[in-house]
Amino acid sequence: MKHWRMVLEEIERCDGVLEVVDARCPNEFRSRRLEELFDDMGKPFWIVINKVDLVPKEFADRCKRVLKRDSNAVDVIHVSSKKFYGFWILRRSLKNYFDREAKLVVVGFPNVGKSSLINMLAQYTVVSTAPVPGHTKGKQWIRISRKLLLSDTPGIIPREFASEDWAKILFPDDVEESALILLEKIEKAEGSNFEEIYGIKPKSDEETLERIAMRFGFLRKGGAPDTHRASARLLNDWNNCKLTAWWL
Repeated sequence: MKHWRMVLEEIERCDGVLEVVDARCPNEFRSRRLEELFDDMGKPFWIVINKVDLVPKEFADRCKRVLKRDSNAVDVIHVSSKKFYGFWILRRSLKNYFDREAKLVVVGFPNVGKSSLINMLAQYTVVSTAPVPGHTKGKQWIRISRKLLLSDTPGIIPREFASEDWAKILFPDDVEESALILLEKIEKAEGSNFEEIYGIKPKSDEETLERIAMRFGFLRKGGAPDTHRASARLLNDWNNCKLTAWWL
């Protein structure tokens, strides 16, 4: 929690916050507890829906309407850091809000693309990226416009600020339990490429993990399917955006 205390101190000193969420299930990647904290601190915040290239436009637009209605965010902006989409829309929203020099901080749960967003706003790669929580170290302020400064150190929202299910998926202690929870969500999703990747329909049960293990040759001694490795593969495919599904 030491890192998070430092992030909170930085939020207290900043003029605004960008809360980054994953476009595949943006409502679940929000932290309502944190948004309440922003309100208590009097900090304006923007919800940035990243990875919008992974979902249909109709779904992305619906998510934007819902999040605008259900939050106190100044604005809700679609972006794709990978495809450099939404850069000017987000920057214009920020510039229009502040009439003086302002410092901004980026926060979000693991693997939502916080560092990639910073790179996009900076317009060149100044921050290394990797799908590993806590990857970014050090700190500097990056000027993204004449009056906007952005911290290069994205804040990782801790598991205590996540819902019970997402805490287990984002910060897995038991990868098999985490994989089964993710499978349950994908099973109910509006769309998914799960069957294309794994050759079976998504179902939240042990047999599905066994079949994934068999498909990729994850076997224990004696030939039994290794469901632990299958679970890790499933979570990794989700974190790396190879596996997609979307829901509100």
